[in-house]
Amino acid sequence: MMFRTYAHFSVSHPYLHKANLLILFAIFALSCYQLLANENIVYAAGFLFVIIPIFIFAKSSDYKRKYLSADK
Repeated sequence: MMFRTYAHFSVSHPYLHKANLLILFAIFALSCYQLLANENIVYAAGFLFVIIPIFIFAKSSDYKRKYLSADK
């Protein structure tokens, strides 16, 4: 249900979807940098924060490709 809802959201609001992707990428990149630069495991929390939204984006993209595509 949540994947379908986000798929419709990403079709309706593509700029907000791109902003979500950019924010998640920035958090991931910052976590990678902090983890490598400071060598402190606490910065791995950024990876945990990014995992769930990436899974939601992947599933909603699959739904969008299968059911919302204009090229059927």
